[in-house]
Amino acid sequence: MRSPEELHLTDWASLEHSYGSGSDVPGWVRALYAEDEAVVGKALGELFDRALHQGTVSSAGAAAVPYLAHAAMHAVHRRDDVLAFIATTGGAEEEYEGEEEESGFEDKVTGRTLASQELPVLLGLLRGDPDPEVRRQVVRVARWAAGESRSLALDALAACHREDPSPAVRAEALTVLGFLDADSDGRLRAALADPEPAVRATAALGLLEGAGAPYPAELVAVLVADGGGPDFRVGWGEWFPGVGNTDDRLRQLLDADPEATRAVAAAWIAAGDHDGRGARRALRLAARWYGYRDETVALLIAALPHQREWYWRMKVLDGLAGLVARCPDPGPVVEAVLPHAVDPDWRISGPAQLALGRAGDIRLLTAVPEPDAAALDALAARTDDPALHRRALAPHRSPCGGALHSGADELLDALTPESAAPLRPELTALLRTCPSPKLVRFLGGSGLDGPELRRLLGELANGDDRFLAPVAAVAAARLGADPEPALQLLAERADCLAEAALLGPLGAPLLPLVERCLTEGHVRQRVEAAEAHWRITGDPARAVPVLLAALDRSAAGARALAVLRRIGRPLPGEQRALVEGWSATDRSRPVGRDHYWSVREEDRLREDARLLLAVRG
Repeated sequence: MRSPEELHLTDWASLEHSYGSGSDVPGWVRALYAEDEAVVGKALGELFDRALHQGTVSSAGAAAVPYLAHAAMHAVHRRDDVLAFIATTGGAEEEYEGEEEESGFEDKVTGRTLASQELPVLLGLLRGDPDPEVRRQVVRVARWAAGESRSLALDALAACHREDPSPAVRAEALTVLGFLDADSDGRLRAALADPEPAVRATAALGLLEGAGAPYPAELVAVLVADGGGPDFRVGWGEWFPGVGNTDDRLRQLLDADPEATRAVAAAWIAAGDHDGRGARRALRLAARWYGYRDETVALLIAALPHQREWYWRMKVLDGLAGLVARCPDPGPVVEAVLPHAVDPDWRISGPAQLALGRAGDIRLLTAVPEPDAAALDALAARTDDPALHRRALAPHRSPCGGALHSGADELLDALTPESAAPLRPELTALLRTCPSPKLVRFLGGSGLDGPELRRLLGELANGDDRFLAPVAAVAAARLGADPEPALQLLAERADCLAEAALLGPLGAPLLPLVERCLTEGHVRQRVEAAEAHWRITGDPARAVPVLLAALDRSAAGARALAVLRRIGRPLPGEQRALVEGWSATDRSRPVGRDHYWSVREEDRLREDARLLLAVRG
C-alpha cells in the first residue's frame, strides 16, 4: 500500500493507458482524497475511462493498485468505486489457452498480483467498515487472492458469509468462495437453508450452473421464490469480469430452460420487478424460444406498470411492439400500451405507438396528435387506405433532428405493383429526398417506369455512394434502361451478388464472377451466388447443391431455404428431415442462432419450410 506522497516513486511516464502516457494518473489518484465528492467522481471517471477503458487493463492502471488501496482505506468519498477499480484490474475471470499471447495479458497478471498483495490490509474492511458496498467490493477484490493472502482471504470470506449484517454482502462472499474453495458445492448446498433469501438464491444459482437443463425443480423453486428481492444483486449494469455479472450468469443459465425462465420471470415480476430483472427474463424468453409468445406477452404486460426507469419501460414496450403482430388477440397489448403512446418522452411513446401500428389499431391516428413515422408505416402496411399510404411515405426527421429520413419499411414490404401505382408521385418524391437501397430495389421491381424515375435512378447510379450506385443501376435496368452501367458496376463486386440476381438473364456477362463465388468466401456469399446463377441461367442444377449445403438456422441458411422454395424442387431425405424440424410447432425448440435473429426471421423461416415441404416430386 502506497500513500499519495509516494507517487513519485513510480515512473508513470514509462507506463501507458488507453489514451497515451500514464503521467496523468498521479493527479487523478490525489484527487480521490478531495472533500468535494464531485472532484472525486471526476477523477474516478478519468481512471475508469482511461486506465481501465472498457475493462482493458493498462500498465498504468495496474501500477495504480497500491495507491488506490491506500485511497480505499483513507479517502472520504466513493471508496466502493475505488475498490471496484482494484477488483477489475485482474481482467478476465479465467485465463484461457493462448491468452498469454494477447496484448495486455501481463498487465492483467500485474493487476491480480498487486491486488492480492494488498488484500491482507483491505480484508480488515470486512470486519469494521460500516458501508456494505465497501465490504462487497472488498469481497470482489478477494477473488484474486493467491499465495500467502489466499488462506487469509478464505478465512475472512467464510466469516463474512456467516456473519456480515448485509444479505447482499453475504451472498457475494458465497459467490467468491466458490471460485477459491474446492468444496464450494457443499457450502452452496448448506446455504440453501440460510435464513436470508438473497443467500439462498445465490446458492441455487451456483448449483444450477453445475446442473444440466432441464434443471432440478427444487433448485429452480429456490431461485423463483428468493431471487426477486433487492438483496439478490442482479447488477445488470455492474461489470466485473472476475466474479461475473449475475444478470449475465442468469441469462446463460436460463437460456437453456424456457420453463425455468418463465417461472422465474413471473415470480420476479409479481415481486415488483426490481431493476427490471423479471422483464429481462421475459424478453429473453421471447428472443430465445419461439413457442412462448402468449406467455411472454402476458409477462410483459404484467411487468409494464412496475417500470419506473425509462430504459426498462422502453425495453418492455419494444418487446410488446415486436410480438403484437403475432398475437391472435392484440387487444390486451393495445390497452396496456395506449397510455404510453402520448408520453412526452419519445423513447417511450415511439415503441408504444409502434405497437399500436402493428396491431392495426386506428387509435394511433385519433389518440396521438403526431404519430411516429415508424408507427404510421406499420399501420399503413396493414390497411388499404391510399391516403394513409401517402402519409406514411412522406419523409420525416427523427426526434433527434438531422436530415430527412424515410419511414417507409413495412409498407414497402406490403405494397404490390398494383397498390403502388397510385403512389407514383410519393414514391418518386421519396426517392428524390431520401433514397435507400430498399426503396430503390422496390421501385426496380414495381414496373413504375417513367422519365423522372429513370432520371433519378441514373443520377444515383452515377453518384459517389458505392453501395447505392449498383442498386440504382440494377433497378434502372429492370425498368428497361440500358443494363451496361449495371454490368460495369457489378463486374468485380462479389459483395453485390444479390443485385446481380435481380438482373436475371441480363446478368449473363457476370457469370464468371458468379461461378467463382459459388465455392469461395463466406456462406452468405455462396448462397447469393447460387441464387444469382439460377436467376441468370434459369437452370438450378449448379445452385441447388450450394443451397442445400448452406441450410442451417442462420440468416444465410434461411436465405438458402427461401431460394429453394422458389426453385420448387423436393428436398432430399437428409435435408427434408432437417427442415421438418424447423417447421415443427414444438415450443421447446429455440429460435435461430444468429445474434440478430428475431421473431420475424423465425416466422419467415417456418413459413418457407412449410411451403417447401409441401412440394412433392
